[in-house]
Amino acid sequence: MRACKFILIFIVSTAFSMVLRSQETKITPAQLAKMDTSFQAWMRERHQAAILKRDAFFKELNQADPDTITQLSFTGMDIEIFPDLEKYNQITRINVSDNQLKKVPATISYSRHLKSIVLTNNQIKSIRFKKNDSVISLNLSENNLKRIPRAIKKLPNLKVLTINNNRIKRIPRWVGSMQSLNDLDVNYNCLKLTKASIRRLKNMEILQMGGNHLTRLPENVGDLKKVKKLNLGKNQLTDVPASVTQLDSLNTLILYSNHFKNIPVAVTQIPQLQELDLYYNELQYVPRELGNMTHLKRLYLAFNQLKELPDTMRNLKDLTFLYVHHNQIAYIPQWINTLSNIEILDISYNQLFEIPDLSVMPALNEIDIQSNQIAYFPWTLLEKPNLKFLIVKDNPFILSKQEVKQLEKLTEELQTRGVIVRN
Repeated sequence: MRACKFILIFIVSTAFSMVLRSQETKITPAQLAKMDTSFQAWMRERHQAAILKRDAFFKELNQADPDTITQLSFTGMDIEIFPDLEKYNQITRINVSDNQLKKVPATISYSRHLKSIVLTNNQIKSIRFKKNDSVISLNLSENNLKRIPRAIKKLPNLKVLTINNNRIKRIPRWVGSMQSLNDLDVNYNCLKLTKASIRRLKNMEILQMGGNHLTRLPENVGDLKKVKKLNLGKNQLTDVPASVTQLDSLNTLILYSNHFKNIPVAVTQIPQLQELDLYYNELQYVPRELGNMTHLKRLYLAFNQLKELPDTMRNLKDLTFLYVHHNQIAYIPQWINTLSNIEILDISYNQLFEIPDLSVMPALNEIDIQSNQIAYFPWTLLEKPNLKFLIVKDNPFILSKQEVKQLEKLTEELQTRGVIVRN
């Protein structure tokens, strides 16, 4: 066989193939009888597809030289017993997602070239690793883990750990000693954050802790000096500690789907913040201090209870995306025209009776004003040379028959240029 690199093969020895084939009967008739008929049919079809897929891979694998295999992927095979990978020394990536694994042996990390391990959507409760200095990414999402496996210490150069959708309650002490680890995703677990937890996360640059039912943050959250992106969405927060003003590196803060009734003033004082997401909260007003966030580029305030935008927002000269749809705003002030860097503006689903002339905003190319109470059609927007996307439907526009025909003609012309118009 000529020397070449394989990038898709999954490993299985002859003995292991017998184990896999024995899984064809692992769903007993008694179990099937308890299932819905349509679900039974789906399970049988899925399992048969897995068998065919395994057979095809076995055939290809048996013809390959182990030293030519660089990536292994055997997803969706209903595998319960992990194979021996010891002889596959050139592997750079292993993907064993969507199986039935409960244990992972140390043989998974034998390859000195291994960079990435993906073990998502299994039933893993325990895992072992052989020391490996080359692994930089590990994904253990959607398993049955109650704690972050201590075996991860065997991967001293790990940078990215994704372990969302498990049942993890705490950040272990040893995480703080993982000098290379700087990207941690523990979304949708059962975290109980303490001051000690924050100290153990001091090296994180990307930290995702959404969906953990957090009701408060430790007072020392400002000690996360390196964090650039902080995701706290889908929790139960109503406020943040004053120490967030010390997050000098933070440029993205995600607070969507919490219980904020106002934007904490401390948030407006985070020095380098460029993106702020407060979708799906209970905001009733925007504090004037928001106008001090002169580095802000993306602002998401949709699905709240806002009635107006403060004049101080005219200071947000770097703003490129502004989403304030699904609120109760009755008036868009004229100063919005001075925000010359805005590219996307969504003011739909409010209570607007009129809007300023948005066509004079040079960078603006995506506009959504649907579902308001606007009577005057914004004709000048159709003449905007850089327009890419415009939604104006569900407004009570007052148009003569001639204007209706004119609108249809202009819409057709714009569509031939690739501009999307929905009216």
